[in-house]
Formats: sequence, structure tokens, C-alpha cells
Amino acid sequence: MKDIKRIIIPVDDTEESKDAVKRGAFLAKLLGVEAKIISVNDTHQFISSVVLEEKLKKEAEHFLEQFKKLGEEFGVKLETQLITGNPAEEIVKFADEGDLIIIAHRDSTRGLDKIMSTSVSKEVVSNAPCSVFVVKSK
Repeated sequence: MKDIKRIIIPVDDTEESKDAVKRGAFLAKLLGVEAKIISVNDTHQFISSVVLEEKLKKEAEHFLEQFKKLGEEFGVKLETQLITGNPAEEIVKFADEGDLIIIAHRDSTRGLDKIMSTSVSKEVVSNAPCSVFVVKSK
């Protein structure tokens, strides 16, 4: 078994991500490893707009700062990073062998949408070069 050197916590602005950050901060403190919160702005689905990209960036920076404060409640310094691209692909690219990814999963689709959609967490689990801890929504 390989040692965990870093915990990566991919987030978006959801309660599920907040739960993942809490669990990640707790585990980072317990294991004595660094933890990094990342958020991926998925701008490829929108028409390219500098104004929209700036708005998404500011929103992401705001919730990243809030999540960073959650880590402080656990006595853990959480680094943050904002990335642009396809979320699942960028998370997988960001991870190394010695990492542990802690990612939230929520099943928000129903019916035909459920059959046709693939969640970011499922793609990360399938393609990550390291272990993935999935935090399911309640």
C-alpha cells in the first residue's frame, strides 16, 4: 500500500462539496498531510465570454475562500487553486499516484437524463491515478 502524500478535494459551490471539504480537512489533520482544494471552471459549455468567465472566476474564488476557512476550523491549512477546463479531465490531470482524491457525488438526475449522463465523480473514479474517496449526498 502506498502512503498518502496529499489530499485533493475538488469542489463546486454545493453543500455536498462542503461535506467533502470537512472530511478532507479531518483526514489531512489525522494523516498529517497537505490538502488542496481545487475547483474547475467548466467554461467550454458556454459561448466564450470574458465577462462570463470573470463572473465565474469571482464566484469560484468566493466559495474557495469559504471552504478554506472550513479547514481552519479543523486546524488545517488548505491551499486552493482554480483551474479552467473539463472538470473530470482536469481533476485526473492534477492528481498524482501518492494522492487521495476526496470528491462529492450527488445524484441529481432522473429518468432518461440519468441513463445519458455521466457524473464527474464517476469519471474521476474510473480514470484517476490514485485512490478516490467518494462522499455521497444524503
